[in-house]
Amino acid sequence: MSTATAPPTGRPTVRSLLTVHHGREISRLAGPTILTMLSQTLMWTVDTALLGRVSSTALAAAGLGGMITWAGYSLCNQLSRITGTFVAQAHGKGDDEAVGDYVWQGIWLALAGGVVLQAIGYFSYVWLPLTRNPAEVQALSYDYIRWRSASAVGTQLTFALMGFFQGRRDVHVPMWAGVVANLLNLVLAIWLIFGWTGVELAGHRWLAMAPHGVTGAAIATSISVTANAAILAAWLMLPRVHRLRYRIHIPRRPRPREIRDLVRVGSPSAGENFIDMASFVVFSALIGRAGATQLAASQITINLLSFSFMPIWGLTIAGSVLVGNWIGAGRPDLAEQYGRQVYKLGIYFSLAIAALLVLLRTHLFRIFTPDPAVIALGSGLALVAAAFQFGDGLRMIGGGLLNGAGDTRFPMVQSLIVLWGIFLPLSWWIIVHQGGDVRAAWLGGAAIYLLQAAGLWWRVRSGKWKRVRIFGARAGGGAPGS
Repeated sequence: MSTATAPPTGRPTVRSLLTVHHGREISRLAGPTILTMLSQTLMWTVDTALLGRVSSTALAAAGLGGMITWAGYSLCNQLSRITGTFVAQAHGKGDDEAVGDYVWQGIWLALAGGVVLQAIGYFSYVWLPLTRNPAEVQALSYDYIRWRSASAVGTQLTFALMGFFQGRRDVHVPMWAGVVANLLNLVLAIWLIFGWTGVELAGHRWLAMAPHGVTGAAIATSISVTANAAILAAWLMLPRVHRLRYRIHIPRRPRPREIRDLVRVGSPSAGENFIDMASFVVFSALIGRAGATQLAASQITINLLSFSFMPIWGLTIAGSVLVGNWIGAGRPDLAEQYGRQVYKLGIYFSLAIAALLVLLRTHLFRIFTPDPAVIALGSGLALVAAAFQFGDGLRMIGGGLLNGAGDTRFPMVQSLIVLWGIFLPLSWWIIVHQGGDVRAAWLGGAAIYLLQAAGLWWRVRSGKWKRVRIFGARAGGGAPGS
């Protein structure tokens, strides 16, 4: 790890408060991470965009199936990602043996979680009728979920393996793996969704494929996700430096003590992720009671926010890695200083995104729909979205900094109280009881997420996260293969 120079001490000036120290270092970590996360979002976007050319039923089925699949994944995603926190801290203190050990235990945990998620997806036909969607949509949604869940193991392995690279600040490998996987998904999706007559060569017709519609989209994404995991696994095992330094090519047996460490720190983070995902599913269902037009406007707002959050998500991962590295190096003071700089960058990015949403508010919704009723709601919703993404962005950064320190229980408890205790009842009161429109509901959500961001900022400022210890007693570390 490189050394770091602390920002100037003494009485702060306006300039020192506004200046972002270590900005280049933070941006070098955040930039490739933004592209990595964008590549994961693009797979579903490509599926839905192509299926929109097949039929509205296919589009609705893929949308429903994708949302349900990801809601299930949210139970395990953060548990697989927590490998990055352990790698970041072990790398910070120069414990190469612990890096290899926890990566392997993360792999075993990801494999177990992936198998469970795949089984849940296969049997999703049991509870799909609870969605009360038309029978044809349910049938196609099941096809999508069943084939999309075939890559559940690959998805969880991708998150666990990304932790090895990101925790060591090697953020370019996950980025390029994501780029390759997305290109593969685009080609396969076109081929499998629409079919192809193939090419005639040497008396044979090659690559002919019948149209598979929704099923083809899910298969294409599953193959691409699995390829992403395979690329990361190859780059984990093959480089000589990884083999010599971490002995990463030698499998470690599952070790209950280290797996308990991962579960102890990661399960609250997974719980928080599920609470957040479930809250928005219920929020969307409540808005649906206000009518199809309001639901359509709300879904467009979610699409806009999913892309606007990418820079903030990159900063979140960068902040988590930097905090983890410096905590591991025994320098919580530097971890705190870097955290403040990540917050500053997050504020600047969020204000820039807010300005774009305000300036383009009359045009953004026209990109998604020609419906004049939906567009009429768009201008007001874009203004609310500008406020919403500011609070939610700072919430993400605060959660990321605490995650890097292993302080995952507080964010989960706060999410449970704020989102399920305030956000959902408030949304029900505005939409159902008061008959409010979608703009009032989103404005309430903006206030709640700003409240949650303030709570996480208080936790970061308190410094209690500096006393969290994520590593349990390791019996001498254990030799690889033991």
